[in-house]
Formats: sequence, structure tokens, C-alpha cells
Amino acid sequence: MKRENIEFMRKTATDGSSEDTKIYGLEDGEEQYYTILGTGYGINFAHCFSMGAKNKEKFWERVFAYKIIPNRDHADLLERATGEDYISVEFYELS
Repeated sequence: MKRENIEFMRKTATDGSSEDTKIYGLEDGEEQYYTILGTGYGINFAHCFSMGAKNKEKFWERVFAYKIIPNRDHADLLERATGEDYISVEFYELS
């Protein structure tokens, strides 16, 4: 993991309080040391993260790392259907 590959995400509760988390970007081959939570497809990293948070139980507490993946079959399909650019991001938790 490189220091510059860190994403900071903020969650705001209905009472106005907020919680921050760090997510570390993985280099090729590092994903073997983690357990995959799932893959998000979205128009940007935050969109992919929010899809994971909505669709995976305790995603916010479990997510530790991410990797933008070159296998873009699903993202390419979404781009053709919507005309917008999409990215694919795999999210990981500690094993």
C-alpha cells in the first residue's frame, strides 16, 4: 500500500454527527492478503463506496482497502447504457 493511495470517507448521521474512515488502495498482488467484500460500479469512487455501504451488511465497519480493477465488463455495459463513464472498484476487509 502506498501512502498516497488512501481515500477518506465521511458518514453523517441524521443527528448531524459524523464518522470518518480511511480506506487503503492496494497494489497489484496485495489483494491476496484480504477478503473481498464486493465490487462496486459507479461514476466515481464515492459512488462505488456508497453502493457498497447500501448493499453489504456492516460495510462501513468492515471495509479496509480497495482496488480499482481493470476488468471493466460491467462498467463498460453501464457506460453503453447510460452514456456516462463508470469505474469498477473492489472492496476488501481484513482476513
